Amino acid sequence: MSQPVTPRRTTRSSAGSASDPASPSKSRPKSTPRRQLIPAASKEEEGEDERSAINALLEALPGRRAQASDLLRLLAPAPALPLLLYGGAATGKTRALLLALRHIRPRPRRVAYAALRSLPSPRALFASLLSQLSPPTSSSASSRQRVPDKPSDFVAALRDALASLCAQGEAVYLVFDNLEVVRSWDKGGQLLALILRLHDLLRLPQVVLVYVSSATPDAYYSMTGSVEPNHIYFPDYAVDEVRDILMRGHSNPKLYTSFLSVALKPLFRVTRRVDELGAALEPLFRRYCEPLGDLKAVPDESTKRRLFEHIQPHLAVALNETFSVPMRASVDQCKDGNSGVKASTKRQFGSRDSLSTELEFHMSVSAKYLLLSAFLASRNPATLDAALFDSTGGSDNHKRKRKSSQASMNMKDTMVEEMLMKGPGTFPLERLLAIFQCITSVSEDALNDVECPDSMMNGSGMTGLMSDVLLQLSTLCNSNFLSKSRSCPLEGAARYRSNIDEDLALKVARSVSFPLSKYIYRR
Repeated sequence: MSQPVTPRRTTRSSAGSASDPASPSKSRPKSTPRRQLIPAASKEEEGEDERSAINALLEALPGRRAQASDLLRLLAPAPALPLLLYGGAATGKTRALLLALRHIRPRPRRVAYAALRSLPSPRALFASLLSQLSPPTSSSASSRQRVPDKPSDFVAALRDALASLCAQGEAVYLVFDNLEVVRSWDKGGQLLALILRLHDLLRLPQVVLVYVSSATPDAYYSMTGSVEPNHIYFPDYAVDEVRDILMRGHSNPKLYTSFLSVALKPLFRVTRRVDELGAALEPLFRRYCEPLGDLKAVPDESTKRRLFEHIQPHLAVALNETFSVPMRASVDQCKDGNSGVKASTKRQFGSRDSLSTELEFHMSVSAKYLLLSAFLASRNPATLDAALFDSTGGSDNHKRKRKSSQASMNMKDTMVEEMLMKGPGTFPLERLLAIFQCITSVSEDALNDVECPDSMMNGSGMTGLMSDVLLQLSTLCNSNFLSKSRSCPLEGAARYRSNIDEDLALKVARSVSFPLSKYIYRR
């Protein structure tokens, strides 16, 4: 048998001698220096990417260098702590956040944005977040799924949706904008505590919670032992920063610079909000350019003096119009028509509390009663209409009630809790007109005592109010006080929903001296 031949080990010198002497050495150079340069190059690339991201943010956000760098630093790692952006209105919090989310490094990501100011109830918040986190292919199937009513069911459904996204390697950012609005909801304190504790309840490292609020962090301090979010403060803009924001994208920068040097500082003493300044400066700039024939011309010193003399009287008028002056209701004007000048002056320059409770817009009497009827129809269950709107107005009903058992009381509390979580309900037109007729008949005596010179009510009683009810209903829907839903397939008629909160409803009720709190069903 032949023995296996063991290959002879060749040294580096022998290998070199065995090779052709004319050919160069084929020995590979050491790769140690190359391996040391790889992490250094990656660090340099990361530094360049971060600098480019900060520069891109600074170009879009003048005066927010510190906030842009903090956002990129606190949002970049996937296992990040919750983040709270706070500051005054129109200070660039939401814009800075949405732009920063475009430049962060974890690319497979998803952003679920909840604009709490446009959501009427906790149930609408739950539905908005779950629909944004559902897969795009199953959007039609997710719309048919039942939206959870209880916060515990919402947390379970949210955890399931986030876990499926995190399993695919995606980083998820949950953004709650205008967090202070939650306090005005029914049981808003409990829901606010739940939102602030989502980091502890979910326990998913790839989920980052971001809160945007105009209130300070002290307003959300709780002694529950939950993780406190990091804070980024957005101060008010300085006058130079506002000038840079208003100058962006202007067709004639030199002409607009000369205009801002005249008009910006006087208005800046009144308000520092960029949106209000932009709305006030736009008509003034048109007045400023009236003496010019060519809007692309560069003004010289004599032209600037001529333009300043032209805009100066209009600037004084604009300063007076910037202040918001509340309007009086029409019924209050009719009541005060026969009173003396001394009494009206006392009401006009009275206490601050009485001024803040009045409406800041004009609305007719019929529209006010129709809006109150819609609020009651959305707030109260339909089964209580007979008890609340009886022949005596619901106030003199002293019938003896049967003592409820503990089971019925628990069921009633559960129904009330579900109703509060679902938010304002929908109602048909017939129910709205029935409530409208009941509350106007209760207030008929009070309105008959008011003698208006323009004869708001035709004939006697509420005949004038009932005549234009459908017209006022259309006006309220167009003004977004009411929302009209699709027709119900069972009833075959459209349904309506009230979009106002209780504070505005109470202001409307005070303007017509209607006891609204007596008709609101409370727990």
